[in-house]
Amino acid sequence: MTQDNSGFHITGGTFNGPMAAGAGAQAVQHTGAATSGDRTTELLALIRDLVRRHAAELGDTRPVLRDADQVEAELQEENPDQDHLSGSLARMAARVAPVTAIAEAVAALAALVS
Repeated sequence: MTQDNSGFHITGGTFNGPMAAGAGAQAVQHTGAATSGDRTTELLALIRDLVRRHAAELGDTRPVLRDADQVEAELQEENPDQDHLSGSLARMAARVAPVTAIAEAVAALAALVS
């Protein structure tokens, strides 16, 4: 008897690594020493992608994408204004709160740049 498994069943030992299940699931693991600049770029790209994919849940995505642009621009400054970054990230977090995956990415970005 064959069954579709869109979950995980792991027995014995220890497993440590990315996992994904279900239709369209993705698991990504980055290895090596990425700089914080690389990581912020990755997180901003992920946030933008997730915002576009979850547009139906978020409604008007322009404010979130505008905040992402402002965060990116500020991070490119020689001496980023932490107050401006904090405000932009707080607005982003509030706007994406209904979608956990985006909220987690914004939280990770905020932790990285604070």
